[in-house]
Amino acid sequence: MDHFHNESLVGHWPLDADLRNHAATRMPCVARSVNLATCDGRPAATFDGIDSVIEVADHPDLHWGRGDFSIALWLHTRSGADGGDIVGDLVSKFDPDTRRGLNLIVSTHTGVTQTTQSNYRQLQFGIDDGHLDPAWTDCGRPGAAVKVSALASLDGALHAGTFENGPDRCGHLWRYRGDGDWLDLGAAPPGCNNVGAIALFDGDLYCATGRYSASGSHLGDTLNPTPGGWVYRVDADGSWKDCGHVGGHGAASDNAATAHGASDQADETNCLTTWQGRLFATSHHRRGVYAYEGGRDWRWIGPDLRVMSMTIHQGRFYALINGGGVYRYEEDGEWTHCGDPPGSTQTYCAVTYQGQLYVGTWPEGTVVRYDGGTSWTTINLLGAEREVMGAAIYNGKCYFGTLPMANVFRMDGDRFTFMGNLDNDPSVYMRRVWSMAVFDGQLFAGTLPGGRVLRRRAGGMATFDHALPTGWRHVAAVRRGATLTLYLDGKQVAQSSVSNTENFDLDNDQPLRIGGGIGHVLTGSLRDVRLYNVALDAQAVRSLARV
Repeated sequence: MDHFHNESLVGHWPLDADLRNHAATRMPCVARSVNLATCDGRPAATFDGIDSVIEVADHPDLHWGRGDFSIALWLHTRSGADGGDIVGDLVSKFDPDTRRGLNLIVSTHTGVTQTTQSNYRQLQFGIDDGHLDPAWTDCGRPGAAVKVSALASLDGALHAGTFENGPDRCGHLWRYRGDGDWLDLGAAPPGCNNVGAIALFDGDLYCATGRYSASGSHLGDTLNPTPGGWVYRVDADGSWKDCGHVGGHGAASDNAATAHGASDQADETNCLTTWQGRLFATSHHRRGVYAYEGGRDWRWIGPDLRVMSMTIHQGRFYALINGGGVYRYEEDGEWTHCGDPPGSTQTYCAVTYQGQLYVGTWPEGTVVRYDGGTSWTTINLLGAEREVMGAAIYNGKCYFGTLPMANVFRMDGDRFTFMGNLDNDPSVYMRRVWSMAVFDGQLFAGTLPGGRVLRRRAGGMATFDHALPTGWRHVAAVRRGATLTLYLDGKQVAQSSVSNTENFDLDNDQPLRIGGGIGHVLTGSLRDVRLYNVALDAQAVRSLARV
């Protein structure tokens, strides 16, 4: 076994006494903002989540082409309460221009339209060589959905929250069973028309309910006027536990939120986000953010502005504002104004891509990058669209959904590539791609007014669609021919196959990055990072996981 390892080991970073590669290749590397320290009793390299990275120059021994390879490492992450909500990139060698290479990440994504936490601490291993499914695949319509308000990958399943528009129609929570089949997990208990947000908090599934204003999407009158605004924990036995009415008391209503004939009551909770071991929410008709205090209690924490969405970037908590601005929550409980994305009057979505924060805007339909302080740079328009809504990082690239034509675009440098129209109902002006999530190695998106979920695959990806446990964990990613396999603590946890594997040539001239790459910079610690030019078998992986 030792001889097998030594012959095939092309990169080895023990990260115990130095940051060098100790394999025979001696590939040079440069480390930035990486510190050696003892972590939970073991020597390791610590990455700060801001600009830490170990960068290895391109080298012939990293040109695996169409061949097999393996990545193995030990990863330490903290709990959410200790700042471990965002983990980030582990190993990446990827050319975003050609979409060629590999990525191994732990994905958390917040900031999808009026917010669902679509992925939380999920291990993902992807390869690509510019491959793309020829078209989107229809995954069906959950119930009588008019809008798929929320999509979230939780506990090994894809969940959807829906808006239904009819006198006796309620919003529902659904679980995808494959082949267009959706399992009904229940209607919103108040009998209101929308389940608008989903999040994983403290190991449990939470969802938010509301009275969605149909006229705001040019769908006519709201036919079910039952108020919502409650948050529920959905237990394993299918029961819904009342966790309180967000904004039911306290902060004054926002008069601007009463457009389109909506009430000025706190009848719609539309954002849920987990940060630092706590659950946060917003009410569509109350200004500010609310923190969950347990039981049925919520505490208002500001700002005194209507919040459209929430996101986490470099471990910090940001609120996206109706009015266009972006604010950051500080340790002293105050909010710092981070400027106004140019031209935006409603900032709807956010995503961290290649370590930088991007937001989507209305009414110009632009994607804008945050440059620090109060400075923003407009990247480009998304065709003739007016609003940028759903957002996701998927297999090395960043994707956005839009309004009013319900299109999807992929960000390619400073331009956007059209990826298809997902809802073409000609009778409705405000067509939207509202929700997005990565699940089972594919990108899923939900629409309005068709209320359908569609999926598309780029390259190949194996995903462990569960929250990564905290502490020290051994992670291994193996490509063997057409098959990608993920191991966690020596056990296989995910596997996926790609077609036309002979065409998946991963060679590129980009550096290999440890702790940085396509999404968030790593927040956590690494040790014993190994790269092999063969596919390790299960026994070899188990052996490494015992070291």
